[in-house]
Amino acid sequence: MMIIFSAILISFYLLAILWLLSGLLSNRWLKTDSSSSNAFDGISVIVAFRNERANLPKLLESLRVQDLPNGLWEVILVDDGSTDNALQLVENSMNGIPVVSLVLPEGQSGKKQALLYGLSRARFNTIAFTDADCIPGPQWLSTIAQSMKHLHFLQGEVSPQVVKGDFFSMFEALDYLSLMAVSAASFSNGRPVIASSANLAFNRSAVMVDAKALKTHMASGDDMFLLHHAKSKPGLRLGFLASPQIAVGTVFDGGIKGFISRRSRWASKALAYTDPDTILLSAVVFIFNLWLAVLIVLSILGIVHPALPLATIAAKTLVDFPFLVYYLTKTSQQKLLVVFIPLQIVYPFYISFTAIVGLLKGTVWKGRITG
Repeated sequence: MMIIFSAILISFYLLAILWLLSGLLSNRWLKTDSSSSNAFDGISVIVAFRNERANLPKLLESLRVQDLPNGLWEVILVDDGSTDNALQLVENSMNGIPVVSLVLPEGQSGKKQALLYGLSRARFNTIAFTDADCIPGPQWLSTIAQSMKHLHFLQGEVSPQVVKGDFFSMFEALDYLSLMAVSAASFSNGRPVIASSANLAFNRSAVMVDAKALKTHMASGDDMFLLHHAKSKPGLRLGFLASPQIAVGTVFDGGIKGFISRRSRWASKALAYTDPDTILLSAVVFIFNLWLAVLIVLSILGIVHPALPLATIAAKTLVDFPFLVYYLTKTSQQKLLVVFIPLQIVYPFYISFTAIVGLLKGTVWKGRITG
């Protein structure tokens, strides 16, 4: 019975990853359409932040050197209840940058409310989101401007910055890039399932974001709910772009504890998903990895023959490896493959653990409980 059940799960998982691999191989995520059908007047960059005094100077400096003329963009920084005097730092560092500095009104709190408040004050129809701990390159805005001439929703590449000589930093980067690969592949197949507010843009008049779309009663998930909202609107063009020009760098902190917290937070909003593609793919990946973790434990206890979990791991690796190799090679991050085997070994355990914790308990983030 276990063999049959394993075979069924393996089949579903292989089909899912092969479908994603077909999206990567199309290379649609590596280029933008040359046609232009949307009017472009400028970009409003909205950044919601809370206690980001250490990161804001680097973000502001990266915005200062953007090659898009100042008259064609603005950055709206919304302070979501910081207690570290971050707002004062912003006001002292905005020379030469078209910055609007806001404080979330009393009675409102949370990243989603901050983003909506910033959106209400935005001048331009093209809206870009990024986070305070991100570093976009100098061509970030000009690349978004060109891409949004033919798209209504754009997910840009997010590239984790690896701490030299730090094995765990490489491990977490590869884990995150596996999600970026899924995002690129699913966008290319016309059925996107993952978005990241670290680097996304959308056409405000077409997407029409509001509190209901972002599910403001939940503390996290602004990017995923925004994607699902845009995806539900017929006729909108959604795309992913990976290139050195649009890539945004980010650094993960907090070590193992921070990693577990982030993973749990990402999982905590899953029960509120309504998009069938996201639900189906998430369910296949979670159930398959949970079963694999159970098989490994049972084999250690001598209840099942080790051949069964080994065969399951082999089948998983057979499709995971080329999928990740292709994405990492195309984005010049193939050096992270040195931690591929360790990731494969522990992935079923931490993905199962963090998903269960996130779904059952939520997690504390920025001093607030998510989920």
